[in-house]
Amino acid sequence: MCYDGYAATVVVDQNSYLEFDALTIGNYLNELERVWIWLDPDYSGLPSGVDIWIESEDGVERPIDSQQYYTFLGNITVGAADPGTYIVPITFYARWDGGDAVVETCPIRVIILSGPTIEKILLSGNTTGIPIKTYQEWVFQIVVNNSGTPQNLTIKDTIPAEFDVLNVSASSGNATYYLAGGGYSATKLEWKVFLEAGESAHLNVTIATRLSPSGKFYRFTSCGTYNLNEGARIVEYDITSNTLSVVAEVDCEDDNNFVGNSTGNNNGKGKPPERRG
Repeated sequence: MCYDGYAATVVVDQNSYLEFDALTIGNYLNELERVWIWLDPDYSGLPSGVDIWIESEDGVERPIDSQQYYTFLGNITVGAADPGTYIVPITFYARWDGGDAVVETCPIRVIILSGPTIEKILLSGNTTGIPIKTYQEWVFQIVVNNSGTPQNLTIKDTIPAEFDVLNVSASSGNATYYLAGGGYSATKLEWKVFLEAGESAHLNVTIATRLSPSGKFYRFTSCGTYNLNEGARIVEYDITSNTLSVVAEVDCEDDNNFVGNSTGNNNGKGKPPERRG
């Protein structure tokens, strides 16, 4: 059975997996005979990064009784293949008692879409010239674009233990966060959102350097490069965004630079605002 000239039209995103009905064949031989059929698909027109399987491609026949139908199944795994429309020609072989046939049937059309993308943008906050042991605050944005099929997406990220999460705000969907362990552990972030084809959404995250257990100063306690978070990951596609990092490189030699202490003397640096949200 063909529809608009194709046995099936398979629409699939990059970096995804899909099962589909490849071809349905009915047995209407006048002799009311059982027939045995197998399919011989031609995958040569598909791009690299595509792995496809169609039932009976190995030559193992499927029996179809008179006046009955059989649907051959298929599945496709797409990696970083080039988006576009591709054709898989299908030849099916049939035999029955007293006869056989070879038929060039309708092909399968495979449409590969570019699928979702994810990136991370720093909206505010210092990236260099940061003194150690001072209060610092940043706002970054996770942006997801869906060029593929409408779908629910789950985005996960981890904020390292040097930071507190002050607020999250999603343009769409629902975002939550929680400490992975004790009070000074990393923070896990999860954002669930539904995106139509061609739609995008973003999540704004506000973080700040965490007060030390002694309450005398803020992280960072030593100079170096620190990631504000891990790369945000779209769970369903296992694709990860860029990471954002900052550099603490001022007052590296000062081990007594206690900021925001009980006397309120922080030398004009790093006084935190009231917590939000």
